[in-house]
Amino acid sequence: MNRIGIMLDWGIIQKGIKGAKSYERLPYYVKIGKEMGLEPVFFHPFHVLAGEEKVHGYFWNGSRLVPRVVQIPRVIHNRVLTGDARARGVIRRLSRKKIVFNGLVVRDKRKVHQMLWKNPQLRAYLPHTVPYSTQQLRQFLEMYKVVYVKPAVGSVGIGVARIERHGKEYHFIASRQRQTMSLNRLLQVVRKWVGGKRFLIQQGVQLARYEGKTFDIRVSVQRNGQRNWTVSGMVAKVANQKNKLSNLSRGGKAVPLTTALAPTFSPEEQEETMERIRKAAIEIAKQYAQHFPSLADLGMDMGVDDRGNPYLIEVNVRDQRYSFYKAGEKEMFKQTYRHPLEYAQTLLREGKKPRKQLA
Repeated sequence: MNRIGIMLDWGIIQKGIKGAKSYERLPYYVKIGKEMGLEPVFFHPFHVLAGEEKVHGYFWNGSRLVPRVVQIPRVIHNRVLTGDARARGVIRRLSRKKIVFNGLVVRDKRKVHQMLWKNPQLRAYLPHTVPYSTQQLRQFLEMYKVVYVKPAVGSVGIGVARIERHGKEYHFIASRQRQTMSLNRLLQVVRKWVGGKRFLIQQGVQLARYEGKTFDIRVSVQRNGQRNWTVSGMVAKVANQKNKLSNLSRGGKAVPLTTALAPTFSPEEQEETMERIRKAAIEIAKQYAQHFPSLADLGMDMGVDDRGNPYLIEVNVRDQRYSFYKAGEKEMFKQTYRHPLEYAQTLLREGKKPRKQLA
């Protein structure tokens, strides 16, 4: 049986050692891998031993992770998201010796937006996005009724603020606060909110609604056993009415996409809308991968307006996947584990690194 490396955050491995559950379903890797003749070796970059030929790996014994020193597998699926220079250095060196997919990429949302904007065919999917400045914020508030201010690098909705213009008043809505204020006061509040860090300003698209609340769509886009980009699943995340955020960790709710689309679209329109989303997501993945050929597993947040036009909100390079589980979409959930393993199997068989022309 061939071994496949699965690099995970240390916190996930610690839970696995205790036999506790996390958003990473370790038994799924093992069960699906067994069907393909693959044995997962779980480890963190810090577990790679001197010389970088062996690793202090962990194996699932049916109830928890147990340690064993083994040779580093030839193909590794990177699920670690870290800014730690030492860990990133290990991943970078492994990528020279082994086949590491979903390796190190640029996560800065502004730079990703620029990469995607280079493709004219994608521009219709990209909301107006610029680096934060007080002057830019003033201009955006004149042009759009809803504006988002968000960190250039971040996830799970941390640091995201929504601003709504209501006449001469402005609503500032974030995870733990909701205020109504004048423009001058708003500019002061946002300046303090940003605090000198790198933030973006993004046009708020008028999204379709479910039960009176906006929703966005988590789209899992992955390479499959044929090394082609495919959509493994789509699920709706309905915004929390208090903070207007759809992130599950910020009070959002996951529901099947067809459930969220049904109040606005007929069955035929739902199919057309989902096909538009699939097409947009795959084209976006291909463009992103032109710059980072190791990409193979993405979670995109997308939205649709009431005409079924798709928009990209942001790209996540480590999709936590549990929105599919929370929505009861168990088959989609399992598919998000199956496709990366099928891709790994293909890389093992061919013994080749991902190539740009295959993006």
